[in-house]
Amino acid sequence: MSNFFQLIISFLLVFPIAIFIVVFIVSRKLNRKPTKAFGHAADVTTLVLFFAVPIAVQSLFKIETVGFLVGMALFLSVILTFQEWKSQKEIELIPLIRKIWRFLFIVLSATFFIVWCLGFVFKVIEFVN
Repeated sequence: MSNFFQLIISFLLVFPIAIFIVVFIVSRKLNRKPTKAFGHAADVTTLVLFFAVPIAVQSLFKIETVGFLVGMALFLSVILTFQEWKSQKEIELIPLIRKIWRFLFIVLSATFFIVWCLGFVFKVIEFVN
């Protein structure tokens, strides 16, 4: 039974797009609004990507990146907060956190995609040699 849970968690960390698709479909059925469904799926997937990106980088390059990832997220949060403060003078916390979280979704998704592509290229080169 524990092997089954380990298999499911491993699959979801390797393929966070599966979580995105499942949450998007379920949220779309419940909300009937595709923009809200996309937002919910992005929010859930961001949490998974925070774990998946360091695991992918560690397995491919043997580099520990958890500290760098947390530092980058904090740095981006400070920059987006400062930008929000300069433009509006009055910061609304919930929309700011949502904006930061969605921006991190874009950054982490792009990073995960790049790591996957690099892993694919390395495996093809390894296979050819």
